[in-house]
Amino acid sequence: MVLTESHSYNAEFSPPPSKKKLFQNNRGAIVGLQRGAVTAIEIGAEGHWRKLSLSNSRIIGATANLGYNFGKHVIGYQAGMWVKHGRVNLTYGGNLIYFSNFKGLSRYGAAPTVGFRLAGFHLINGYNFLAGDKELEGANTLYITLRYYFPVENKFTWDRKTMKKKKERRREKEKRKKDRQEEKENGEKKSLWERVRPSA
Repeated sequence: MVLTESHSYNAEFSPPPSKKKLFQNNRGAIVGLQRGAVTAIEIGAEGHWRKLSLSNSRIIGATANLGYNFGKHVIGYQAGMWVKHGRVNLTYGGNLIYFSNFKGLSRYGAAPTVGFRLAGFHLINGYNFLAGDKELEGANTLYITLRYYFPVENKFTWDRKTMKKKKERRREKEKRKKDRQEEKENGEKKSLWERVRPSA
């Protein structure tokens, strides 16, 4: 009776089995158009780290790109990160930036951003807090950017626990295959020995 109650108690309060988690990692190129006081074309690279889930998906992005303003001949370098939780939520991020006009003038600073990402397109609104040479023209402060992401490399991986279980199952499968092969070889050797052994 005691064993039955204990078994029922453990079954009722035992933790549920852990769910498998699938992660997606990809890298690719981005092209974009930035519009503010001036217009600049952007090109660069971006990487994504995504947790795939129906209810609590998450994606983290890292970006490095350059932008060029043809009117003022100003080039801008930018590196940053952003994060998005859920399927239709906004992206939040920040960038470090550097602008130069190739004539000794430069500006640098940081920019918080908020955006919306859907089907490879990323609409970003940000504000550049700049220091440096104020005489430099061609660096936006308030701006909006539309980018498109081209994935080049795409990988899917499970969480560590699931990967460990998969490796253990793979090792067990290989061991069983090896044991069957050894049994087969031993059986063939034994059968051959019985055929060639002289009868008493």
